[in-house]
Amino acid sequence: MKVLMETDSLESILISVIIPSHNRSNTVSQTIQSIIDQNFDKRFEIIIGDDCSTDNAREVLQEYQQKYPEIIRLIFHEQNIGLGANWATCVKAAKGKYLCNCDNDDYWHNPDKLRIQFDYMESHPDENVIITNHRNHNRDTGVITEELAWIDRSVTLQQAFFQGKQRFCNATIMYRAEFLRKHLNLDDFIKYQFTLQDWNTWIILSAYTDFTILPVSTATFGIETESITRPATYEKIQERFRKEKECYQYVCGLFPESLKYDEKSYDAYIQSVLMNLAYKKRDFKNARKFAKSMLGLGDNSFRARMSQYYLGFYIFYLLKAIKRSR
Repeated sequence: MKVLMETDSLESILISVIIPSHNRSNTVSQTIQSIIDQNFDKRFEIIIGDDCSTDNAREVLQEYQQKYPEIIRLIFHEQNIGLGANWATCVKAAKGKYLCNCDNDDYWHNPDKLRIQFDYMESHPDENVIITNHRNHNRDTGVITEELAWIDRSVTLQQAFFQGKQRFCNATIMYRAEFLRKHLNLDDFIKYQFTLQDWNTWIILSAYTDFTILPVSTATFGIETESITRPATYEKIQERFRKEKECYQYVCGLFPESLKYDEKSYDAYIQSVLMNLAYKKRDFKNARKFAKSMLGLGDNSFRARMSQYYLGFYIFYLLKAIKRSR
């Protein structure tokens, strides 16, 4: 990678890489180093927002900033403002023509990520968002699997995102910064402290542009037993979905003609997630309770579909229990 000297200080920053960070001192070094090691001979910056970490993550970030002062900019929040607000604050501070994301438990395994995406955006000035394939890294087992980026094209792009009919990693994305700022109200992201800032961003931007998939793998998505997007207790799941409801309501308010918020169906979905966790914990008492709540919320077709789902899970775990008892 290019080491910037004082004579480079007037060179325009072409790419800003945003890392919203909270704790994870054990993984954030890998995140930062994977960006530092990019084979990119033009100027880029890394903006890291530390959302009041309670481990030694701040010390790790400061060490990197001292080592790469021309590349790394740090924003320290003195009180926890949440993932979405942290991300939006970093975006507002960014100077690059293009924006990339990389959460502090993800990393870029492809050292040519920036070069590939930059060259594509420069040669396709009418395109505003590009994504790529990615890898999943289960940090508990060490298993790494390849994933192809996918978006359901049988519905509108916005509906695909709204309904969760897509699969790609946020760490693979590159935005045209001017386009993103034109269509996102970053102050709202800070004000409402969204937890699903990536999902909100995709839904909003997909109303104005397509998302292009490049057939190359660039980033690795870190999976842990418990994280912001994978809470491990009933209480944390309910808190996560309470915050996600606010995201749904916000985007539906922006696009009332195309997006409809169905609170009853969403509550049924929450109960299905809780039921799934209860089965994994072999907590059958709560699994039955969540299933009963779920079936009471949906319409007839939903009840029929979820009844089959519930029965399948019940049989599966019953057979596992019998097998273990032998």
